[in-house]
Amino acid sequence: MKRTATILIASLMILTLGCKKEEPINELANKQLMYEMDKWYLWYDKMPDVNPQNYHSPIDLLDALIYKELDKWSYITTKQELDAYYDQALFLGYGIGMAFDANNQLWITFIFKDSPLRKFGVDRGWRIEAINNTNVSPSNVTSLLTPDNATFKLINHKMEERIVSATKETVKMNTVLMDSVYTIESKKIGYFVLKGFVGPTVEELNSTFAKFAEQNVNEVIIDLRYNGGGSINTASHLANLLAGSIANGEILGTFAHNNKQSHENSSIYIKTEPNSIYLDKVVFITTQNSASASELVINGLAPHMDVVLVGDKTYGKPVGMYSFSYNAFDWAFVPICFRFLNANNEGDYYDGIPVGIEAADGISFSFGDINEPSLAAAIGHITGLPKTLSKTTFEKLYQPQQKGLREEIGAW
Repeated sequence: MKRTATILIASLMILTLGCKKEEPINELANKQLMYEMDKWYLWYDKMPDVNPQNYHSPIDLLDALIYKELDKWSYITTKQELDAYYDQALFLGYGIGMAFDANNQLWITFIFKDSPLRKFGVDRGWRIEAINNTNVSPSNVTSLLTPDNATFKLINHKMEERIVSATKETVKMNTVLMDSVYTIESKKIGYFVLKGFVGPTVEELNSTFAKFAEQNVNEVIIDLRYNGGGSINTASHLANLLAGSIANGEILGTFAHNNKQSHENSSIYIKTEPNSIYLDKVVFITTQNSASASELVINGLAPHMDVVLVGDKTYGKPVGMYSFSYNAFDWAFVPICFRFLNANNEGDYYDGIPVGIEAADGISFSFGDINEPSLAAAIGHITGLPKTLSKTTFEKLYQPQQKGLREEIGAW
């Protein structure tokens, strides 16, 4: 039975499953995973012929089945983790984003209001020198953050050292990290940083766009530089707020399944929302961490309005998943099940969506600072007074690698 979209594009919930009670739980899960993959997996015809009984768990089995040439995203998690994140914006962690620069210095890229580190004044642009008395590096940061508590050696904006101890908590994400309105060269420019697309994001977006409407905003910059994706319902709501006034009833995108499920192919349409703003252009700030539903919005809006990208090319995930979960066991399967194409039948951007204006991620600047390189370039494009950004200042940041649902969350 299908239910409302929750993860990336849609979700399937299997409420009952016939099985023999004496059958080992993982054996049952493995059999069910084989069934779903053969039926729904976008690249089912690329799967090797394997015996599910040879694999200890569905996680091991999935790793053997996926089409590794393209599929970097199919994963397995638990129903509780899946629902907590996509329905309630909850996850267990320290509530921060992190990225390494070219010199392997580790920066805090964002921090949620609910982070256990927030009370110590920790903010974007602080550096993490060490965790539990061990200097951090790309090769050890994941293992250093595995325990449930940690002592951080931090360097703040004033280059002062701070020692902070914290325990992982259930963090509620505020996905709109900040918003602001600027009046520059007679332009009313609305700007906001959007971290993800989960259930509570809808109300956050409504509040932000209501504020924009009250202040007569006529230009919008959306900062997706750390947005790894999420729910298509939420992503399409953003598209409605941006394009609903000029593209009501037009196709945002079409689901393209494998040939066994071609009858499931369908389109979603742009519609006018109460807080839709009249725009004929939107500027997105992106990086190689802008993925999935972020790219879906960008690609989906391109046929209907002028879409300008500033920063670095996007990640390159032009496909989506269904989630499958069951009462008989706690696993939730999340395989790639379809491509997503815009109204011009364009998609397949596995190498990312290129930017029109290249600019650095100014990690030492606070969000909303008009001197931050990416925001400065975006404002310059709108006002016609672009700042000169030297090529030598363009530096990419690299997030520590996470997998599965943690990659979707994009925070620690």
